[in-house]
Amino acid sequence: MSFPHEDVIFLDAKRKLIIETATTIFAEKGYHTTSVQEIAEKCSMSKASLYKLFTSKEDLFIAVFEYHQNIMFEKASTYSFDPSLTPKELLIKQLCTQIEDFIDRKDFIMMQIKEIPVTENNKLKDILIKVRSRIVLWQKNMLIGAYGDEIEPYIWDITITLHGILKEYILQASEHKHVDRHAALEIATYIVDRLDIISNDLISAKPKPLFTEEILKSFPSHSDHIYNHLNKIAKYIQTLEDQTHREKLANSLEMLKKELNTTQQRVFLIEALLHYFKQEEQLKMTIIELQSLILGG
Repeated sequence: MSFPHEDVIFLDAKRKLIIETATTIFAEKGYHTTSVQEIAEKCSMSKASLYKLFTSKEDLFIAVFEYHQNIMFEKASTYSFDPSLTPKELLIKQLCTQIEDFIDRKDFIMMQIKEIPVTENNKLKDILIKVRSRIVLWQKNMLIGAYGDEIEPYIWDITITLHGILKEYILQASEHKHVDRHAALEIATYIVDRLDIISNDLISAKPKPLFTEEILKSFPSHSDHIYNHLNKIAKYIQTLEDQTHREKLANSLEMLKKELNTTQQRVFLIEALLHYFKQEEQLKMTIIELQSLILGG
């Protein structure tokens, strides 16, 4: 694989600086009272230079969302490759990562909880729905990995239960100043212990599920998420100047799509293709998310 050009490396560094600076200012002042000019000045650049990378304040705000969520998913995904962890220990580690992410970005997250739902900006509302659905889908995959096929009939019940418990524990602990990074593992362990009780009861009592795929159609579907990620890969491939490299990636993408459409998927082939795409630095985050969607974990 060829290395990125220096201007691409510099561009990525500038984007990272802008996003991290914007995160701090949005958290301190709120979305509506923060100006692009202020962010540009903090980054020691002109507003025009910033607009070359982000076309509007809302696009920058969305980039902040996606940047930090991708970091959280990447960290959580590393635990999936630790063979020493039991399914329950893996679930605790993954939840702990989500709690730590909230602690690290508490001010920013609290700001968006208060401000974005009341905005008239549909684009920002849409990104909130996307972020929430992505988290819920990730939690669903984690729970299937932890509790196995027996929980499948109740997977949405226990997923929504986890989502609600986790959200309220974090918000309450944050409001009362009781949460820090040291408390993350304790909270995650406590929640998983409660989930054990709930899941065992559901499996043994076999009640009628409250939540189903039909009820939760307000979330983008699993296949929608996969399609969107495959589309991102296709768009990236189109930007490549090296024809040979572009054709190799395009052929690999077609092979991946074909394999995903088969009834008996070859996991080893999917893993190999994802690993190949992951070598493209600009696709790394997309592939990590796609890997979680397809293979779980």
